[in-house]
Amino acid sequence: MALDELVYVAQGRGLTAITSPEGATRTFEWQKHSLFMLPRNHESRFSSTQGDQPARLLHYNSLPLATAPLPDPEFFFSAEYRGEARLVGQDGSDLYSEAKVVESAGGGAQRLQWVGNFFPDMRAWDRIIPYKGRGAGGHVVWIRYPDSPLWNHMSIFPSKTYKKAHRHGPGTLIVIPTGEGYSYMWPEGGERVHIPWHEASVFVPPDRWFHQHFNAGGDPARYLAFHSPRGFEGNTERVIDVARDQIEYPAEDRIIRETFEHELDKRGLRSLMPDEAYRDPTYEWAYADDEA
Repeated sequence: MALDELVYVAQGRGLTAITSPEGATRTFEWQKHSLFMLPRNHESRFSSTQGDQPARLLHYNSLPLATAPLPDPEFFFSAEYRGEARLVGQDGSDLYSEAKVVESAGGGAQRLQWVGNFFPDMRAWDRIIPYKGRGAGGHVVWIRYPDSPLWNHMSIFPSKTYKKAHRHGPGTLIVIPTGEGYSYMWPEGGERVHIPWHEASVFVPPDRWFHQHFNAGGDPARYLAFHSPRGFEGNTERVIDVARDQIEYPAEDRIIRETFEHELDKRGLRSLMPDEAYRDPTYEWAYADDEA
């Protein structure tokens, strides 16, 4: 295919062989919770190596966006153009070797980004930084891929807490590596949709719908977001106008807090949301690893 594609392993173990237009092949192993990219214009072959269960893979690409102005599938799947060899980076390193951290010139919340083509286990990934502004005292990792417009971020937030509601443009898919909880999604002024989730759940917030994530389990929860290509206005996780696109805790409907506490009570748990967060819109959690 003429577009990059991301793959997340929901279940199983296996091998993937990537072959460049010049015939060079690179084979790597993957397991449950692995995340990797298939470079555009390369051939890929998958093999399941775990005999007692099937492999379940989630594929994500920008084909719907690309075919909007050019609705011709043959252009993306059968074009003669094969592009460059991308199994080796500009520095000579293997693109499927260990990811490297780089510092973005723009700074801010996304100043530290991990760049690579293969992330072995997103359930165990621990190279994270504080993610302030979205509440719950959460952490985040920003993921980029060499020479690709696709990107991810993964948010980790504590048990018995929940994030602030926010909205953004279309094209974001969310998968749950670990955790138990639920999310609300709703259009402005519309009815809330309740989405219970657990490990390997997948859901997509519609364009400009508010959505809010609640950790109702006893352990930290993680959600991994797949984003449409960078550079398309409105297709971003970044909240540009906080006053319009993010709801602070003191401004949220009281039923949000009451429902969360009720969900925890059914599980024999109690909320760890501080009362001050509901009174002070500028309240921020203290981080032991405070960097941001």
